[in-house]
Amino acid sequence: MSLLQNGTLKIHSANFSSKGDYKCIASNAAGADTVTYQLHVAALPPSISEGTQDTEIVHCRATGEPKLRITWISPQTDVIPLLSDKYRVIEDGTLILKKVTLDDEGKYTCVARNSAGEDIKNMIVEAELQEPFIDAMAERTTTRLLAVSYQTALLDCRVEGKPKPKLWWLTPYGHSLTTPYLGGRFQVHQNGSLELRGVRKTDAGRYKCFAKNHLGEVSLSVELDVASLAEKPIFSNPNIEILPIKQDGGELILECPARGTPIPEISWVLPNGTLLSSGRTLQRIYRCLARNVAGQAEKRYSLEAGWKPVIRGTTGMM
Repeated sequence: MSLLQNGTLKIHSANFSSKGDYKCIASNAAGADTVTYQLHVAALPPSISEGTQDTEIVHCRATGEPKLRITWISPQTDVIPLLSDKYRVIEDGTLILKKVTLDDEGKYTCVARNSAGEDIKNMIVEAELQEPFIDAMAERTTTRLLAVSYQTALLDCRVEGKPKPKLWWLTPYGHSLTTPYLGGRFQVHQNGSLELRGVRKTDAGRYKCFAKNHLGEVSLSVELDVASLAEKPIFSNPNIEILPIKQDGGELILECPARGTPIPEISWVLPNGTLLSSGRTLQRIYRCLARNVAGQAEKRYSLEAGWKPVIRGTTGMM
């Protein structure tokens, strides 16, 4: 506050602590006079105090009038919902991360808004230290991959850990390939994947991915098989067939005679289970999918209600 020469009282940056009664008193030898001013503060812009956090709880304490609305922005610049599988924002603006992983690390932004303005604070969330972990492993330490001669094979080894693990590959010939690596037909990418160009029969064998930091070490073996040639799956019969559903409810067999090299993997996509009711003609589509390294083919069966023939004749003499 400052008092000007003309008797005016100036309040700098008024806030809610400034409200109340202010008395101006003027006096001389003849007497005194008093006037009282009652100061009200209609709105107070948001103000966020220094945020505090631990691994899974980030506080955003803010003051302001009228009531504030707190919004959190994720490191991916998405608005965080009040409740989701990953996050929860409670009434006082505290952000709870239900399980912090390495993917959750980064800058989280707390935005406090009301009609008088807004304030913003950035807070860094870090995950706890973690020993190396290979995504593809789940509960196994070996995977298989089928490649085709003269094509490119990609052997995945996506590793998590903190500090960031050192990653390298060991080939069946005993060569060690670090990350990153580029030489000959081999390349190890920054994400840990091993790329092998112009695959040959002699490239078949066990490739081993290693990841290590000061907390531990993990490895994954990839058994690489090489096919001499590959043919996309095909069907000898038409790719779309319409079959009647027998009224007697007899057995109906749908075949999936796909050919290809290597032998295709077969899977079926079934209809949604809609029943055929009397007097209605509905289609039920069954899809057979055949896949191998060279591509995919699809065969469809359309089942339609079949009706027993009925001859409507007229009476008469033969």
